Amino acid sequence: MSRIIATLLLLAFALPVAAQDKKPQESPYTRLDSPLRVGEFNLGERSGERVRDLDLAGKVWIVQFFYPGCNRCIKTAPAMKRLQEIYRGKNDVGLLSIDLWTEKIETLQDYSAYCEADARQWLMLTGPKAKVYSVVRDSFHTLVAANPEPTAGDMVLHRTDIWLVDAKGFMVGYADGAPEGAADTLKEEIDRLRTRRRLEERIPVAGADLPRFNALLNSTCTILLLLGWIAIRLRYETLHKIAMLLALAVSMVFLASYLFFHFVVMEMEPTRFRGEGAIRYVYFTILLSHTILAIVVAPMAITITVQGLRNALAAHVKLARWTLPIWLYVSVTGVAVYWMLYRVEW
Repeated sequence: MSRIIATLLLLAFALPVAAQDKKPQESPYTRLDSPLRVGEFNLGERSGERVRDLDLAGKVWIVQFFYPGCNRCIKTAPAMKRLQEIYRGKNDVGLLSIDLWTEKIETLQDYSAYCEADARQWLMLTGPKAKVYSVVRDSFHTLVAANPEPTAGDMVLHRTDIWLVDAKGFMVGYADGAPEGAADTLKEEIDRLRTRRRLEERIPVAGADLPRFNALLNSTCTILLLLGWIAIRLRYETLHKIAMLLALAVSMVFLASYLFFHFVVMEMEPTRFRGEGAIRYVYFTILLSHTILAIVVAPMAITITVQGLRNALAAHVKLARWTLPIWLYVSVTGVAVYWMLYRVEW
């Protein structure tokens, strides 16, 4: 048994030491230190409906400022189309394109067909130029102006940035939508915003409470396991049985809460670890060993419980010598994973 524990510890610490701690490259995404709230606006959509700022509430929005025929905007279209494909059918993500030049609904409809834009998820807004410019500047805090020396495809001075607006209506960051790979750059941040929205949603408790609750269950299980081990060493068999049965019950509650969090709250989206360099090897080593051993220990814990209740003491003691340290390791590393994901700023 000691050899197995030593091997696991060696694996946990040898990998990060061997790994090269590479300095992360500067991200093409710019996150605002002080998010900007989207101001009031009311513009026409290609469908003829009106869209207001209040209509953005509750979703993560991908916002593009463009106009059909723009030499630069055409470079951002692939990123928007790609993001639509990634999040197609996801009711918590929307795309919003604001036309800076064209006032005709028919032109927007033609551009929408060119982009294969899903009208249920990708909104395209327009209006009188003066009003649109006012909305872009005052509501979306973005620079825009008519080109004093206009040429075909260059009628408006603006940037090719694609902005992200969180579910509370704040502009939180942007990335240039023109370069190849812009969609992938934005996807990481969109997923982070979607995760935050889910965690803040009431269910009736906040989703963010569940990881902390699960860590508390793991901590409680650890204490009960140690209490049960001490009790049996002191020959307090009744106390041992109570502690171990409670540990099993806590573990079952943890499993139910864990599955609810990942399948219902997170909708099976992975929780991403944001640490860089060698610490990633530490995290994934702990996570991998925790996951594998959790799968292994579940039937073992049930088996020794049945053996103990049936007074099959010889078989119970033999299997318990393996089950207890594995169970303890799973409980302790569960807390470690929680701290590395949610409590430490990397």
